[in-house]
Amino acid sequence: MKIKNATGSNNRDLIKMNQSAVVRILQRCDVCSRAEIARQTGLTQSAITKIVAALMDLEIVDEVGSIKGSGNRRSIGLTLKADNHRVIGVKFARQMFAVGVFDIAGKTYFQREIVYSAENDPKTVLTLIREQIRGLLDSYQNVVAIGIAVPGPYLREEGRIAVMTQMPAWRDINFIEEFHDGFEVPVFIEHDANAGALAEWLFEDYVQSPHTLAYFLVGEGVGSGIIERGKLLLGAQGAASEIGHISVDVNGQRCECGNYGCLEMFCSVQALLKKALVRVPECFTPGAAPACDAVFQAAADGNQGALDIVREIGEYIGYGCVTLINAYNPDIIVIGDAISHGGDILLSAILDVVRQRVHPALFDKVQIKLSNLKVDPSLYGAAAVATDKVLQSPRAFAAVRART
Repeated sequence: MKIKNATGSNNRDLIKMNQSAVVRILQRCDVCSRAEIARQTGLTQSAITKIVAALMDLEIVDEVGSIKGSGNRRSIGLTLKADNHRVIGVKFARQMFAVGVFDIAGKTYFQREIVYSAENDPKTVLTLIREQIRGLLDSYQNVVAIGIAVPGPYLREEGRIAVMTQMPAWRDINFIEEFHDGFEVPVFIEHDANAGALAEWLFEDYVQSPHTLAYFLVGEGVGSGIIERGKLLLGAQGAASEIGHISVDVNGQRCECGNYGCLEMFCSVQALLKKALVRVPECFTPGAAPACDAVFQAAADGNQGALDIVREIGEYIGYGCVTLINAYNPDIIVIGDAISHGGDILLSAILDVVRQRVHPALFDKVQIKLSNLKVDPSLYGAAAVATDKVLQSPRAFAAVRART
């Protein structure tokens, strides 16, 4: 797959960038020839030969035999030695956390969810997370980085969550202090919606890399992550595109963030469950995710009350999409997390709103879809956060692997 906008350079001072460009191509393409890498990066064949030789010495890249090149000529195929660079992903949510082991090509080796109570002391939960990470480091070789996805708004420089609805005790937790010095490999912490955006960008097979991708997380919380030309849009404190706290009812109930009538109040998991408990109690099952899926199944089976709920939730997600389109003009909006399981009924309601409220010149140029990720998007996103760091500096993380 050709990557838009050549990212390589023949300047000797940009060795790190050029190595990263080569590794990123192999991460997306699985197997590729030196000639094809040269074409995609704009680098000379001799430059690619030197870069590949260095990456092979670092055991980042390997040759896999002969493949068909341009003009039906045979070429030596190159592939990423992804299992030489594994990452641990950690998803932290309101009443559970998940851990997993992945490699930088997105392969899953292990994943587990641990439920806890909102009343638990945060320090107790953090101790459990650290124990899980240490266990995985002991069990899996070649782990070079850890990614952690946390709810937002997450203030990246301060290391804390500004607003965590229903769990105020967590606002005083500094995630940087809790995790950054506790392990022999580096730890990277990111807002869960930004992490989800990276997962879509790195691990989903888009026909062409879009100019701007918006990931719209709709789960226990509501947020978005924006990738512009391959880079996350962060804002001054890392809290850009916090769409869950835009007001869709200026006279509505006050949110814990200080605003009134926030979008999160109308289309989150909690919003769906409140509606379901009143209107379709027969569909209600214990646990947030199973309860949501039960409502979605009832809607698919024709239950009118469930259909109405899913369409109402979709309408509000549509309002969020309208804001994303007018604010960021994305090529694609990917809707992910628990509410995205609403399927075609949900998506139809979303598109109806967007079609009515967005100028045709913008609507005709944006694709809105539900996520196809098979792994929990925030957990996969946590792995993507770590993977992105590895892809940026493959030589540095090869050195990390050598030390562990």
